[in-house]
Amino acid sequence: MKLRSSLLVLFVLLFAFSAHAQDQFRGSGFFIGDPTPSKAEPRYDAFVRVVKQRPNSTNIFIDYHEPIWSSGAYDAQWRKNATWHAEQLALLCSAEYLNRLDAEGRPNLTPMVSIGLTDDYHAYQLNLSASDPNYGKYSEAAAVRMMNSIANGKYDVNDPATGRKRVWPAIFDAFRNKGFRKLYLRIGWEQNGNWYGWQVRSESSRAAYVAAWRHVATLAHNYAIAYGMTIETVWSPTASYTNYGIPEESSYPGDSYVDIIAPTAYSPIWNATRSADKTAYYDWGSEQKVSLSEWLSRPVNRRHLWDYPAADYWNPQRGWGIPAAISFAISQGKPFGFSETGTGNAGVTARGGGPVDEGDYPLYLARRLASGVHRGMQLRMVEVWAQPTGSDGSTFLSGSRPQEATGWKEFGTIMAAVQQQKNVAKGKLAYARSTQSGFPARYVTDGNTATRWSSVPGDDKQWIYVDLGQRYPTARVRLAWDAAHASEYSIQTSSNGATWTTLYKTSAGDGGVDDIRSLSGFGRYVRVFAHKRGTQLKNYSLREIEVYP
Repeated sequence: MKLRSSLLVLFVLLFAFSAHAQDQFRGSGFFIGDPTPSKAEPRYDAFVRVVKQRPNSTNIFIDYHEPIWSSGAYDAQWRKNATWHAEQLALLCSAEYLNRLDAEGRPNLTPMVSIGLTDDYHAYQLNLSASDPNYGKYSEAAAVRMMNSIANGKYDVNDPATGRKRVWPAIFDAFRNKGFRKLYLRIGWEQNGNWYGWQVRSESSRAAYVAAWRHVATLAHNYAIAYGMTIETVWSPTASYTNYGIPEESSYPGDSYVDIIAPTAYSPIWNATRSADKTAYYDWGSEQKVSLSEWLSRPVNRRHLWDYPAADYWNPQRGWGIPAAISFAISQGKPFGFSETGTGNAGVTARGGGPVDEGDYPLYLARRLASGVHRGMQLRMVEVWAQPTGSDGSTFLSGSRPQEATGWKEFGTIMAAVQQQKNVAKGKLAYARSTQSGFPARYVTDGNTATRWSSVPGDDKQWIYVDLGQRYPTARVRLAWDAAHASEYSIQTSSNGATWTTLYKTSAGDGGVDDIRSLSGFGRYVRVFAHKRGTQLKNYSLREIEVYP
């Protein structure tokens, strides 16, 4: 027993060191799936090893396939399902396994408890006789009745006289009794899709959804006050799928009820853009007709549909995608996150299209989120799902999806830097076209304005660039010039060090400190290219180059 404990401590320390060697994104989350420790611990460890981030939240699903309430002593129901999940997650957090405990010995891995607003027993009419032709078929009327029952308090307290049952408080009890003091409560997620009983597809289902959502949120907030907990409600439409034409914002329960706006979003493309004549696919980059395989292979097309999931040739900005979700959160003054996101598909037909090894999507998300933060968005959490990809069903944790794995690792580093407002150039390698003896290029990233780089006297055309070590968005560059400044210069980025994109150019440089903001670049390398000297001095001299994502 002592040997096992010693090995456990060493194992935990090694993983902690591995994660913290990289800057940590406070909003990092990971869906571990079944929280049974024997199954969840290896997945958690794999995430830490591959992504180099220590997740702080994980999704827990109260099984909506089960009845919300059943009279049988041993029948499945939501209260019992919540109790089992809370027990297993608390055990996983214990010193015996992950040792995710706070100073008072309570679990500090936050559950994102996902609860539906219907169960399949009612919404899919499983309460009918098996011989009934409607058995197993979705009924909007039945779903609306159940959501209205929730809104009217049917599942708030035990009251045999009125047939009311205590469900919602019992779910909260389950987690509180196991030491959890903070929950994210994700209520009726992806209501703008067509796969859950609480789908919003008409005015009656919209009104019932909003009423039920508000009621559960109010119960949660009151419960948290009564028991000294933090329960933050999460509104979570899908930002990756077309809907019935009902605006997503119309099913928003309201600022008094919603604490966090955190949609779901995934990389697979379900709606590749057809050409005007429907004979091929419209390429958003070349504006030409291409085959489906060509269309899916080009990041510009996938990015367009990630932004506008219902776009077509005639309506290029149709669909409530990630930019719309971020803008809505900012307009409502609500923290933002992703309650689910991932890079997985099993082929064009079965699970949506895209590369088997999708390395672009995590970096796309990082750029959109970084931009949102610069616009005033509060970023709360991003929960990554390791989705299977390709015909072999492997995930990015398997070692066989290197681009995805790298993408998620870089994503965590980027978001940590955005949260910290970190100068990602500090301490990084720098290279220059020319260097005067005693004033090397590395001085521009040493964090010390008493040192400087200087080019050799002569040619006006000089450059110096910083290797950031990985890809980052570039939103801000701060230059501290010495006396020998440039009057005309450009700021450029590159992903390969060979092909450069100009983000900014000026011909009015006056030395001192240039703090250039609102840039929109992306790459591993950031270059300052000096075109013309601003003084009679024959060289250029920079004290610091700072880069912020």
